[in-house]
Amino acid sequence: MRRLLAVLVLLAAHAFSAPAGGGETPRGLTVRYSDVGDKAYVPAVTRAWRSARSDLEALGLTLPPVTIRVAKDARDFARATGEAWFVAAVTSGATIHTQRLGALQVRGSLPLTIRHELFHVAQPKTLPRWLAEGLARIFAGQGAAATNAKTGLEHASNAELDRLLADRDERTLNAAYAEATRRAARLVHERGWRGALRWNRS
Repeated sequence: MRRLLAVLVLLAAHAFSAPAGGGETPRGLTVRYSDVGDKAYVPAVTRAWRSARSDLEALGLTLPPVTIRVAKDARDFARATGEAWFVAAVTSGATIHTQRLGALQVRGSLPLTIRHELFHVAQPKTLPRWLAEGLARIFAGQGAAATNAKTGLEHASNAELDRLLADRDERTLNAAYAEATRRAARLVHERGWRGALRWNRS
């Protein structure tokens, strides 16, 4: 299971909600939402999916058919996934669970979140957690600020970094994600994307 951090406010359920529905999407992508308000953001999800699929193919990765399940609010997301309310999305197999699409859009993170999680769907399963998270952030365009930043975890082992990435404390996770991104960026610089994707040492 992969997790993506986002700074989200705890959203209450909207006064009007519709039965779970799905927006019009291309073959290979299914989007299921609980609140009809999220339908307006399905085209943005589709654009992010098309772009990510093309970029993944360029890296030699295959994106299988994907289902995106959108929670009706932050409480619903936490209840369905077991994750903290501030986590934006989580992927299990080829199913991506996300917070409200509208909430992600307000934060400016909707396309980044979708790209991040689609990388996890397509990534080699042999990647250690720290590398998978770091590469996903770079692929999504989330890692620029972290590549040269001081994280305080520079001397942590890869195994320790994997453990920290499973923590539920927001500050700890922020530092762990930044360090994973820094290490992944260094590996991509040294070996290129395809070399980094073949790296499986922990």
